[in-house]
Order: sequence, then C-alpha cells, then structure tokens
Amino acid sequence: MEGLKERLEIPYIKLKFQIILMENTILPKDKVSALRGGMGEMLLRQNCIRNRECKSCKYKRPCIVYKILYTQMKKKPAFMQGDDSIGYLIECENYQERFKVGDGFFFYLILFGDNIVYFGQYFQMFYQLGMEGIGKYAAKYMISSIKNMRGASIFEDNKIVMSNYCPETIYDYVLRRMKELEKRENKNELVFYTPVSLKYKGEYIQRLQTEAIFKALFRRVMMLDYFIEVYIEPVELESYPEIIEQNTYMRIVKRYSSTQDSRVYLRGMEGRVVFDAISEEYLPYVLAGELLHIGKNTSFGFGRYRLN
Repeated sequence: MEGLKERLEIPYIKLKFQIILMENTILPKDKVSALRGGMGEMLLRQNCIRNRECKSCKYKRPCIVYKILYTQMKKKPAFMQGDDSIGYLIECENYQERFKVGDGFFFYLILFGDNIVYFGQYFQMFYQLGMEGIGKYAAKYMISSIKNMRGASIFEDNKIVMSNYCPETIYDYVLRRMKELEKRENKNELVFYTPVSLKYKGEYIQRLQTEAIFKALFRRVMMLDYFIEVYIEPVELESYPEIIEQNTYMRIVKRYSSTQDSRVYLRGMEGRVVFDAISEEYLPYVLAGELLHIGKNTSFGFGRYRLN
C-alpha cells in the first residue's frame, strides 16, 4: 500500500500514571469519564479568563483550554463532526469500585501531535485533581509515579525527568509490533477490551461487521493525519476480510455529563472477532489502531483493541 510511512508518521507518547488513594472511598466503575471530566475542570479553573463563555470568547486561538480539550485543526475530513480533542486518549480498565487508604490504580495517557508538548499542563491537571478529589465523593489521591512504555521514570520522588520523555511515531510502534508477530502464523483475531461504538449505513450496529471495523480504522488514521497537517486521500479497500467467528456483547457505560447536567448512557460492543485473514497490506493499519482506538467516544476510552 502506497504511502504507509507517511500515513503513520504520527508522533505520540504513551505514559503510565500510578496513583494512590489518600482515603477510603468509592470510585466509578468506569474511571475514564471521571478522569477526563476532572482534568477538564482543573484546566478551566486554572486558565479560563472568560467565565467559561467559550462561544463568545475572543481568545480561542491562543487558549490553552481550547487547544487541549477541543480539536483545533486547519482542515478536517468531511466526515469529522464535533470538537472533542483527538490529541489525547485516556485508558483505564480498572473496574474496582471500593478503595481503602493506600490502594491505587493506574491509567495511561496517550498524547498525539502537538499535544505532546503540553505534558506540563496534563501533569498539572491530574496533580491538581488529586488535591481536589475525583468522583462523586471527591476522593483525594497522589501521583506516585509516571513512566514511559519502556519503564523509565518521568516523575518519581517528586521529580520530573524530562530526559525520559521520549516521543516516537505510530510507524515506530507498528514496526515493533510487526516484529513481535512475524513468527506467528495466525494474526487474525481482534479482542476489544473496551466498548467499540460503530455506525454502519447510518445506524449503530448491534453485531460487529468487518466493513464497519475497517472503515472506522481508516477514518481514525485519516483524522490523526489531518491533525498533524498531513493531507492524504483516505484508504479504500477493494474487499474486506471475512469474519468467521465472533463472541461479542453489548456493554453500557454510565457517566454524568456536567454540560447536560444529567446521566448519559454510552453503548458499545466488547469481545473478540476472528477474521479469515488480514493481509500483510492492511496489517500495519490494524496494528496502528491498537494505539489510536476506533469508533465513537474514544475520548471516554472506547474502541481499544489488540490483535492476538
């Protein structure tokens, strides 16, 4: 496939945050929403100068809140809707709800493109959130460590070590994963660890379909390319791998929306899908999707899968 390296030359960094609870508490089962909402609140408190009246604000272009929480792009693909940022993702698959003092959990923060340079802002948001408290009961926590994916410390013992802050590209990740998989004969099973919410022919699907999966994957790659101002035509498949087996189920994620002041229910499919084959031509894109996520609501951790 032409232009593979150019399409996947998307800068990123993935960081592992380890946090320790400072009190007994109950946290939401799905924590990404709480982390995302909490960090946004901290960012607004520290930086907003117009009482959160974003629509009438004259300072949108230089606004750090707008740069981090929303998508500022010179050009967007025609299919792209909404303003939620595609510059970051949060992953947390700890579903424990009851915690005691000293208990902890970890989550991953993935930054893409220009958002990589805002590490200090993300760190400050999560640090401040720990002081203010997370979740319904405002549970306080401390950040005990932040490490890169090679295990090197970026924050530990109250020190930030930026020499270990080492961004790479999606293409680098794909090459590494392809080397891991090169001795395996079968590379055709996708396991969705978080709900994937996909539309097919204008409707949300109740059962995973190969065309919906691959179109969502190629759209996601295209969105990130546009985000870094690489304007390439969308990838088009002449034929799609056939699904020969799937074991999936619908999962509903409940979250509280401060903008709507009500509970919101997000739906998606989890489970495993086995294809007859994934060609070597399309394998790199499937591996890229492991980092990028696919489908709707990726900002809430949706759409994470891995090729097994």
